[in-house]
Amino acid sequence: MTLGDMISTALSNLGRRKVRTILTSIGVIVGILTIVTMVSLGIGVRIEINKQFAQIGLERVFVSPREGERNFFTQFAAPERTNPILPEDVERWRQLPNVREVVADVDLPLGVASALKIGAQTQQIAISGEDSVLGQTPFSTPPTALAGTIDVPDESGKIVLTAGALEDLDINPDQFAGLVGQPVEIVLQAPRGETQTFSFTVVGVSSEEIPTARVPLADRAAMKGWWFNRPDILATDGYDSVTIRATTIAAANELVPQIRNEGFRVQSLELILDLADQVFTVINVMLSSVGGLALLVASLGIVNTMIMSIYERTREIGTLKAIGASRGDIRLMFMIEAGMIGLMGGVIGIISGWGLGLLLNRVILWYIEREQLPVRGDFFVVTPTLALVSLLFATLIGVIAGLYPANRAARLDPLVALRHE
Repeated sequence: MTLGDMISTALSNLGRRKVRTILTSIGVIVGILTIVTMVSLGIGVRIEINKQFAQIGLERVFVSPREGERNFFTQFAAPERTNPILPEDVERWRQLPNVREVVADVDLPLGVASALKIGAQTQQIAISGEDSVLGQTPFSTPPTALAGTIDVPDESGKIVLTAGALEDLDINPDQFAGLVGQPVEIVLQAPRGETQTFSFTVVGVSSEEIPTARVPLADRAAMKGWWFNRPDILATDGYDSVTIRATTIAAANELVPQIRNEGFRVQSLELILDLADQVFTVINVMLSSVGGLALLVASLGIVNTMIMSIYERTREIGTLKAIGASRGDIRLMFMIEAGMIGLMGGVIGIISGWGLGLLLNRVILWYIEREQLPVRGDFFVVTPTLALVSLLFATLIGVIAGLYPANRAARLDPLVALRHE
């Protein structure tokens, strides 16, 4: 028998019992549908996260000093830094090849109570500098300028306020532009009752809803120095963090071990992304196992169907052997038939999974738009690789399930088979 004859015979036999063939393939359809849907979710989320991280900048390296552990009794005190990031370290990193930019940062201690004072009105507010990349989520929306500029200048005494901070003071958006160039004050208060006032000039208003005031590095260092009563705090404790922007991702990866060998703590978005990829791989395997269980049940159905087919076609098998068909031909014919059941279920399962993904994407998009969430993109993505692998896997399940019935059919004695009623 030629391969074409075997395929033609297998198709004819499957068409002879259409209802049984469809019912048998339903298990494969459900299994492949589950696998495609679950894995496409992992692929879609991974693509969106990779895209957002790439926009943030994978070429950045984040450095922090080595310091002792905090506890309840030391959380309001200066942490003991075993290896502080000093100004000379920052200058040295700026001179390294393949380094485009180095930005140092200083954070205020946890116990500092800060308030924004505009005229006679006062409102509790958080103090920060430029937006930290580590503080951004993959789907965060960049803030926009509602008045002036939202870039924190290097010049001391300048301040950028957020819309959330001004709305808490009952200042309307129509008044934002009039605040640019106006003086404001930041009042710090320690738990022991002491207060200190710092004067600023407004340079812009950001669209962010969180009540925040962004001030230059020098002013944040002065505030921290007042808290610890150390005017030269940068020379002793150094910076709280430094962001190094390399020219390329490869250059950033080379900086990580180099700076880590100097005794500092180092992170990079590339390393975080690699870890996220590993997590998504584990999640995809777990999600795929759900569909794998459905395929296991489907394989039992294929075995049952093929055994029933052998009983019904015993005389046919005997006739084929009598006219010269070998055991290998009989075995291959039944394996092709079982593989076609898997193939048919795989095709329908992939199409169904793709359609279900489109439907779920629309539902998610509708929910996102209704809730006004800063998230965009498709979360269910069926790639050509996923479709091809799923199709091959479904066919392989069918072939493996048909192996035992095919061997059983191949071992039939032709004389016994011809006398079978």
